[in-house]
Amino acid sequence: MTVRFWGTRGSIPTFNKDTQSFGGNTSCVSIVDKGVMIILDAGSGIKNLSDSNYIKFYNEYHILITHYHFDHIQGLGFFGPFFNPNIKVNIYGPATNSDELIKTLSKYLSPPLFPVRIKDFNAENYFHALPKRSLKIGHLNIESAFISHPGLTLGYRISNGTHTVTYIPDHEVQFGIIDHAIKPNEWTSGYDLAVNTDVLIHDAQYDEEQYESKIGWGHSSFPQAIAFARQSNAKKLYFFHHDPMHTDQKLQEMHMNYVKNAKSKLPFEAVLAKEGDTIELG
Repeated sequence: MTVRFWGTRGSIPTFNKDTQSFGGNTSCVSIVDKGVMIILDAGSGIKNLSDSNYIKFYNEYHILITHYHFDHIQGLGFFGPFFNPNIKVNIYGPATNSDELIKTLSKYLSPPLFPVRIKDFNAENYFHALPKRSLKIGHLNIESAFISHPGLTLGYRISNGTHTVTYIPDHEVQFGIIDHAIKPNEWTSGYDLAVNTDVLIHDAQYDEEQYESKIGWGHSSFPQAIAFARQSNAKKLYFFHHDPMHTDQKLQEMHMNYVKNAKSKLPFEAVLAKEGDTIELG
């Protein structure tokens, strides 16, 4: 199973010289395993994927959208395979039925916001409303669940039977007052998706101080992401959905403060998601 980051920012793309190390594109991650390609979100990073050699080896794609905030769908109209009649593209997203999913995406993919409509795409396109508790894409098992973020927002868990990746890019972890007699999955948003996962890709947009003025905005701080990974027994945490105003230096400082200089060593590896990085599982 190969995981690759094509865009790791939140809110808006940023391409100034101080963000070159970690990249400036918004959310997009690919997972490839035994001939199946899953694409998680369609932020501006999907254009990088579309222009890469990755795209040449597949004739079917599966795009799993977490929610419809602009930074997670703004790259859809620039995904090259949509304009190839020999390609099949499946789009999944939170909706009650496929017509609602198409209608929601058409609010962006139509004038005056975008010059090309969904009906103009030449590929063989299919739209799948979620959440289903689980679905199968090829040999991969996909779990989806609603998580704590404004609007209908899904998190995803992808497994090939040996390795598991959990993708929760926009998530405000609600810990509150914890009754330790209650099992974690009864009070923590996203727990079932993340428990015992090999790779947890999780929202960490703020430092602790920034979060204090943004409670309820739907995003997590570094300490919250770490606490969530600890509770869910994740094996490796990738800090994701970087604030567009955070420079490379700021991200490295946050990582240093909350991970490298932590009072006690974390029981898992915790790293900054970086555009262009690849994770090989197995």
